[in-house]
Amino acid sequence: MKRELTFYQTASQNLILIHHLREVTERLKKTGPEIIFFRGISLLGDVYPALGDRPMLDADILVRERDVEQLKDILRGLGWGEAEPGVFDSNGLSLDLHTSFLTPIRTVLANACLKVSMDEVFQRGIIKQLDVIEIKIPCPEHLFISTAIHLQSHSFGSEKGWEDLVRIKEHYWLSDEAIRTEAKRMGAEHTLNYLSCLRPDIFPSWRKKLSLGEQCIIKRIKKGTMNPNFGDLLFLFQSKRKGKAMQEIFFPNGFSLRIIGDRLWKCLRLLKDTLT
Repeated sequence: MKRELTFYQTASQNLILIHHLREVTERLKKTGPEIIFFRGISLLGDVYPALGDRPMLDADILVRERDVEQLKDILRGLGWGEAEPGVFDSNGLSLDLHTSFLTPIRTVLANACLKVSMDEVFQRGIIKQLDVIEIKIPCPEHLFISTAIHLQSHSFGSEKGWEDLVRIKEHYWLSDEAIRTEAKRMGAEHTLNYLSCLRPDIFPSWRKKLSLGEQCIIKRIKKGTMNPNFGDLLFLFQSKRKGKAMQEIFFPNGFSLRIIGDRLWKCLRLLKDTLT
């Protein structure tokens, strides 16, 4: 009974969000800019056949960097308020705007670690019907890789993210070779490697040798030690701009004394998590 109640509550919440997005999608069809829905909302109706199968806290939108301000102006005109940079709220619903597969506050990591062409992501995107709205989502390979990157950004601690990956691969009949080939082009091979190391039972085919630093972090994650910076540090191993990337991870809002103290404490905690 409780499971059925949760299903119907989830379906109701998802329907409300979808119907609330209708005005946004209709407006963008007329005046642009082009957007892509990804993560949770892109999986509803096929990867997760029923709307009550996959809960969502928000809807994630991918937009070209040159179109961000135009999209923000349109959302404001439709009554969406910007609660924080890149996050818009309306009637308790939330839209997150992204210009890469990482979070908006990780632009250095995204540019330094990943070779993702947003123009190509848009060109290869596919159209799907989701209840009353028509949306564009990434092609299957990009959908899988973007979900894997998002899971890494959360230090691989989301069981929902792992289930998303399994379902995407099964629904679209994606081969390991197709995923690996695309990940190599996008600079995301390391992420596939981490998937194999952490869950060889479901992703056995992508494992390669890890550096000592990567081994330490993966070992801690396997033991259940969860630190929110683990995923970012794994991205850091791929970065050629490590100084700038570390500044973005540990000092995202500048260098005030309060932030420095907070970040030093988190660094010490991270060091303890990694070495113990």
